[in-house]
Amino acid sequence: MTQTGERILATVKGNVSLSAFDAISGERLASVPVGTAGVSKPHEIAITSDGSHAFVSLYGDKDYGPNAPDNRLAVVDLTRMKLVGHVDLGLYSGPHALMTDPDGMIWVTVDANRCVLVLDPATREIEHTIHLGVPGHFLAATSDGGTVYFSAKEYPFICEVDVVSREMRARIPLPVGAQAIRVSHDDQRLYVGHLNRPLLHVVDRVTRQGVETVPLTAVPGWPFVTPDGALVLVTTHDAPADRGFVELLDAGDLTRRTAVEVPGEPFHALPMHDGEHVLVALASGEIVKIHLGRAELVPGGFHAGNEMPEMLLHLRD
Repeated sequence: MTQTGERILATVKGNVSLSAFDAISGERLASVPVGTAGVSKPHEIAITSDGSHAFVSLYGDKDYGPNAPDNRLAVVDLTRMKLVGHVDLGLYSGPHALMTDPDGMIWVTVDANRCVLVLDPATREIEHTIHLGVPGHFLAATSDGGTVYFSAKEYPFICEVDVVSREMRARIPLPVGAQAIRVSHDDQRLYVGHLNRPLLHVVDRVTRQGVETVPLTAVPGWPFVTPDGALVLVTTHDAPADRGFVELLDAGDLTRRTAVEVPGEPFHALPMHDGEHVLVALASGEIVKIHLGRAELVPGGFHAGNEMPEMLLHLRD
């Protein structure tokens, strides 16, 4: 695969692929089928600690809710951009959120079993199971990888798990269920979207209590934090009006907010290496580009090759 200064990966549900792009030119560098059309859509990605392989969750035939779940992870060789196999999770099904821990183990949530699995990427064997009691659909880890948090859609709390002991330490209450979750740049707070209202909850990690609720333009999907910690980015969607937004919040004062309208429902956002732009995946298949300083759409976006790109992630140089 051609080497460039900024290569990204995307899961694309429409063609059940893990695809790679040049983020600057928009060139599609590779598209690797990892699932089965109409049966198993790819959702999220974890890259091994050596950068050699990607593990991709094959959630099932739907995006959430009533679903015929799959029970596999796809494994892609990132050097050759080739599918090299699947991990059969046996009775565990509905794999979704993924991460690589500081010891190089792969963590994956399995919604149907309300568990988190810890997988050895070398042997592809499950080494440990942590029971959450809820489908931990989303996860976010602290900067040192020592603590990971799980939010669970319609369930009104966040699960806190210690990575070393692999034990659940707390359930942090929320008013209602939650969308995706993110840890702040300074590791002091959690940002978590309200399940069905245009609100972003802020939780103090030490006290495990909500400290602020910030109004948004539309219902949140995913929060993100820019690498410099200056901005919190939230992708939001007004489903009845079918209007999408990327909301830019000042991390020092979350009430200072600008909403950038995008042409469709947004999913993941990915700040670019230049520190000035962010790429945003839309349900239509477009990956649009926003200038953060000007808070506006700018040229330089591209198409993912099919509809429903979800996760965007940088490939290591």
